[in-house]
Amino acid sequence: MNLMKTLTLKNLKLNRKRTIVTIVGIILATALLSALVTLVSSFQYSMIEYQKQKDGDFHVKFSNVKMSELSEFKNNRNIESTFETMGMGFAKLDGCKNEDKPYAYVMATDEAGFERGCFKLIEGRMAKNEDEIVIPRHLKTNGRIDIKVGDEITLDVGKRYDSNTEGVISENCAYEHEAETLTDTVTKHYKVVGIMERPGYGMEDYSAAGYTFVTYSDELAAIDNGTKSEASEADTTLTVYSRYTQKALRNKDAVTADIIGVDEKLFEKANNSSVEMSSEESDRFLKEMENAKYDIYMNGYLINYECVFPIDGSFKALFTVAAVVALIIILTSVYCIKNSFNISITEKIRQYGMLASVGATRRQIKSSVKTEAAMLGVVGIPVGTMSGILASLILVKVVNALSAGWLNVALSFHTSLPALILAVILSIATIYFSATGSARRAAKVTPLEAIRNTKEIKIKSAKLKTPAIIGRIWGIGGVISYKNIKRNNKKYRTTVTSIVICSVTFIVISYFMSMAFSVVGMSYASADYNIGINMSCKKDIDIEKFSKLLSGIEGAEDYLVGAGYDFDVSKPEYTKEYGEYCRQLYDDSEDVSQMFLITVLDDKSYDKYASDADIKNAAAGAILVNKCTFDVYNENSSKYVKKEMELYKYKAGDTIECGYNVYDDASSDDNAVEGGTESSTEDNSGYVDEETINNGVRKTVDVTIAGVTDKVPIGYKGYSNTLLFMNQKGFESLWGDGKNGNEIKPGYASYSAYVVAENADEYQDTFEKETEGNPEYSQISFYVSNMDKQMRDEKSLFTLLGVFAYGLIVVIALIGITNIINTLSTGMELRSREFATLRSIGMTDKQFVGMVRLESVFISVKALVIGVPLGILISYLLCVMMNRMDDAIIYEPPYKAIILCILVVIMLIYAIMKLSMTKLRHNNIIETIKNENL
Repeated sequence: MNLMKTLTLKNLKLNRKRTIVTIVGIILATALLSALVTLVSSFQYSMIEYQKQKDGDFHVKFSNVKMSELSEFKNNRNIESTFETMGMGFAKLDGCKNEDKPYAYVMATDEAGFERGCFKLIEGRMAKNEDEIVIPRHLKTNGRIDIKVGDEITLDVGKRYDSNTEGVISENCAYEHEAETLTDTVTKHYKVVGIMERPGYGMEDYSAAGYTFVTYSDELAAIDNGTKSEASEADTTLTVYSRYTQKALRNKDAVTADIIGVDEKLFEKANNSSVEMSSEESDRFLKEMENAKYDIYMNGYLINYECVFPIDGSFKALFTVAAVVALIIILTSVYCIKNSFNISITEKIRQYGMLASVGATRRQIKSSVKTEAAMLGVVGIPVGTMSGILASLILVKVVNALSAGWLNVALSFHTSLPALILAVILSIATIYFSATGSARRAAKVTPLEAIRNTKEIKIKSAKLKTPAIIGRIWGIGGVISYKNIKRNNKKYRTTVTSIVICSVTFIVISYFMSMAFSVVGMSYASADYNIGINMSCKKDIDIEKFSKLLSGIEGAEDYLVGAGYDFDVSKPEYTKEYGEYCRQLYDDSEDVSQMFLITVLDDKSYDKYASDADIKNAAAGAILVNKCTFDVYNENSSKYVKKEMELYKYKAGDTIECGYNVYDDASSDDNAVEGGTESSTEDNSGYVDEETINNGVRKTVDVTIAGVTDKVPIGYKGYSNTLLFMNQKGFESLWGDGKNGNEIKPGYASYSAYVVAENADEYQDTFEKETEGNPEYSQISFYVSNMDKQMRDEKSLFTLLGVFAYGLIVVIALIGITNIINTLSTGMELRSREFATLRSIGMTDKQFVGMVRLESVFISVKALVIGVPLGILISYLLCVMMNRMDDAIIYEPPYKAIILCILVVIMLIYAIMKLSMTKLRHNNIIETIKNENL
């Protein structure tokens, strides 16, 4: 056995080129696996850190906890750590522009709370004593109160009292306006030392009546330091933010139910969306929660991100794709390394025959091949593991360097020892399975077969018959190529299979990533503007003049001003699909009218929109947005699916009869429409009932379609009703001639504007300075929405997803290309004696090139004919599998990935064959024929 090991080692040293190629394959496979587990671990860690910054480093928030009960949390073995906040009360804010949020809510905490709460400091520092305070950024952007770091403020802090219920109102309840007052106020003086982002939902509910101000609590700090007992302030009420242990996190519902004193099974059932509760159970659960010991809020996203087992929620898809990618890497790597071992065995076939002839047993020959695999693995696995970790680290560092300043969350590099051990085990398994088949094949070699070396070639006369068309097109080189493929079918099948696996892998992973982006895009409907302005006025607003105001403010990168008018269309020309959807939605009504929103844009925005939508002569009429996404019930999956539909059959030049109402008092406030600044994603397809249509004097006007598109201008992303866009001149022309008695326009429009500003805060400040006190805008009520933080958060999420998604695609493409290059180049090299023999008997260079090119065509066509349909089939099955786990998704083949795959395979095979031909031409014919190593 020692002799066989010595011989194996000697062969590896002598045949260095083949040894290096195999080691590179092992390094690549191990590096890909270690990079995969490191990237998944880094992605999970980054999302955990992002969620901690966004909502706080806690799992469950318990409200209304008495100070004397704090020790129950501190000593609970299921709770890893806690931090506490103390509600000091509410104070009225003078000059606040948000009528629904007129208070400051003063909260106190200590160092632990500042560190682990969702208090993201953007200026200054955190409070260090009870005379200092930190204020939120949205106090200025939403409430329009400008307080700077260093300012001193006085707050009359008290309790909110509801005169209707005669009780105290909690911090997260909405403002009751006339029904509530502040009682038991105490005057407090603070120095502002910092400004922070708006706290997350777990600390400040979006309907809360107060902006969260945070100060320091000496009392909480003393309790944490152990210098003060909780019993000394037994009646003080706290909010406790708790982190569970990993074991408790797996049973979070049972642990939480036990703490708040409700039925564990009922609580667990209520928090399981896949389990339906009966009405009796729902009533009992609500009653139990009303009598629960504490109010709770669960930080769901952080729980899902940290609770790996059982896999739940957001990371189910991540670990699913990681497992799929790991399986693909193993399969392709097994095939790639197996090819290297097979080629190595083919080169040493005579050697194995001689060993068998002098008494080597099959077991010894198998052991020789496995020993070779082990030796290669000892070198390849450590290098591959370190290479994968290093590649992941470089990727994270490069992304953070390139995204510094605009990405709202930093990617974190994180390695997991169990994950790396798993990667090494998978690498060992990959090498083992790669070598096992080759070892079995080597052991079967007999001395006679080794000398003849004809095992790879099986000839049947029927298969060698060549179609006449090949000879006419490709000549003698093509005929020889065709016969060679038929007689050497096994090697040819190996090459085709290698390309098929790589093609299928690329198509499936590309589809999965596009599906992931689609799902995330549906969940996070990204706003395409960061300043939204809603305007309410009893008279028409000059949108051209207002657009000049917006464009004149420094920092406006893009803007739009629109005036929306509601019209109804009786019996519009539906497409078949949308018509059926509307009839199902409105109880199979045959006469379904639709609400059309005609929005008049300022001239510059309209011209830009028409250009982007590629609409010619747009000024001649209206642009119809003819595609929309709806939630459609899928009977097969019993789920609602997002489906994009074409709405109408209208085309450029068609006319739509639009109806509207004219009321007796055209100036009535009831006829004015107030619009929102944020795009609605609700199902508002616009059904118009007869009562609404007949309310007032009905008029109609004919609107000509200038063009049809599926694009929308900024601010209108996510609308699910029918949109028509016109310019001012085109809209006014509808009433200019007074035809059909339509000289009276519809009621007041809903005016809105959307801006993409370089610096949203500065733009909002300047805008309000320009409009406040300006008599020209004194009759207009403005409501400004600053969407900047939302845009940055969503951009960060998509960037984070994109980095890892495209990173995985690059990884898969890399292993696929390497596998193809290795298979084709070594295949050509092994056939160099055959090519040299053909050239020695008179084959010209032209015939030689024709022969190789025909083989390239056969390989490419057969691989793509098998690989592309198989990739589509597997991606469809993947879609079906994901539909069982989550919301249903409509399958669409990944056309871009398929086209790219076809082009890359053709170009890659052509390039490899051409390089191989160039190399073989320069080989000496006699020396190549004499070479026994091939």
